[in-house]
Amino acid sequence: MTWDTTEALAAHMCDVVHFYMLPELKEDLDSVQLETSHFESYHALLTHELPKFYDLVQEFLQKTNNAGHEELRVQIVMLLCELTASPTVYQLKDESRNLLRNAHKLGRKLSETWGESMDTQILKTYEKKLHKDCWKRQLGAVHGFARYLELRYTKDDKMTTQMVAFSLSVGLNVRECYDFVYKQLGVQIFSIILKHGDHKDIQELNIHSVIYDHALRDAYNMDSIEATTAIWSCLYLCLDHFIDLDAFTWNQCDDMLERLLQNVTMSSKANNSICLLQFITRVGYYFTINRRDIEAALATDLTQADKLAACQDVCSSINSSTSYRWAKSILQMLVLESDKLLQGPEVCVELLCQMQRCYLVCILPIPLQALHVHLSEFYTKFVAVLLECMVTHKTSQSVKKLVQRFIEIFSFQLKNCSLNQLPSDLEEFVEALKSIQRTITK
Repeated sequence: MTWDTTEALAAHMCDVVHFYMLPELKEDLDSVQLETSHFESYHALLTHELPKFYDLVQEFLQKTNNAGHEELRVQIVMLLCELTASPTVYQLKDESRNLLRNAHKLGRKLSETWGESMDTQILKTYEKKLHKDCWKRQLGAVHGFARYLELRYTKDDKMTTQMVAFSLSVGLNVRECYDFVYKQLGVQIFSIILKHGDHKDIQELNIHSVIYDHALRDAYNMDSIEATTAIWSCLYLCLDHFIDLDAFTWNQCDDMLERLLQNVTMSSKANNSICLLQFITRVGYYFTINRRDIEAALATDLTQADKLAACQDVCSSINSSTSYRWAKSILQMLVLESDKLLQGPEVCVELLCQMQRCYLVCILPIPLQALHVHLSEFYTKFVAVLLECMVTHKTSQSVKKLVQRFIEIFSFQLKNCSLNQLPSDLEEFVEALKSIQRTITK
């Protein structure tokens, strides 16, 4: 069906948009256990009607040439945000991939024409739906708002002070829900605030401290890699807003390292350890003035001798007392985690890669005079596991290369200290490591 006038089309669409939006729940989220099966009739409606709706949207956009009728545009955007939010208990099933693909496409198209007045209307609508007294019944709006922020704020776009404050209140509200999905949703909103909120607003409202305290409270050991990555990425973003951080005082970095090390050793899954080790490494070089150089060096293939040598030179220049304080704990963690290297060649390669980067950043820069009392026991235990890895995964050349490079790092570390200064308890390892290198290269 085609419409004679734009006004007639717009009036019709105003009615159908509300019809397609997820109805308000009859009970609060805390009072009901929602299942995908509860949304079967809603899915049936969408599957049947959405193709017609997409045609209407395309016709509307052509007739209006992407201008005017902002109230309707706001409603369309909010519906598309509800539909494309993920993961949600109500989302369309896999067999509706084409419907979701079209929703994403239209959402991106509409997001290209954001205007201040449109932002104001969207904020006003969400303020009504997500008020603290009613948000637990607005399932579509809760997830849709997070998706809206994701679509709206990209690259250098900045949030208004009002949007920052409202987004924070929504993030804090949703994380109090019993379902862990909403804690993740809160972290998603927090991360967007930290990336796209005005630095001045975040400082004046102390938003970074509020987010940090709440996120750290939830940063316990998690089964999901996605959830682990999201929460630690959010905490890392907080650090850039703490203007009183100092490399020589007890601070948020130390709190994060303490929790990270606890989580690594508590985790039974190698994939979680691999994920968490990356954040230990990142916190390890947070205070360095050449952070970009370190990141670039760590991103290279360290199984290549020249890349490893370049990375060692860059990491040797790190001067951060954070690593000094945590060196013993990090070495102990590496020894405890080394058991996981025997689980399988693929796991071994990934875990060794992250262990190497962690060692280069957190241990290698520390002078041996300050570190030697912890190194002797570490070398003995860790090198033994490395050699066991080679036996267990004898068909994997990748494992062999990584073990070889790890031995080279230890040798480099000892060489960096002139022989007359080398602590006596480490002297025996110089020849032992050379012998192991000769054996590996045969």
